[in-house]
Amino acid sequence: MRIVEAQLQRTGAWIAGERFTLADIVLGLSVHRWKMTPFAHPEMPAVARWYMALNQRPAFMRHGNNGVA
Repeated sequence: MRIVEAQLQRTGAWIAGERFTLADIVLGLSVHRWKMTPFAHPEMPAVARWYMALNQRPAFMRHGNNGVA
């Protein structure tokens, strides 16, 4: 997760830069699973901001955040 945090600090809005890509979907599913694991998660503000933006996308709301990932 520290790698994802560092990448988002460097690129800004999305994993690969200014535009939403397949990388955001793949890593979004991984981050969703990580967030659902029952342990204390370190603060990662860039990941939190990105994950919040990802969860605003209708397709991710329907398919990526359905408890299966």
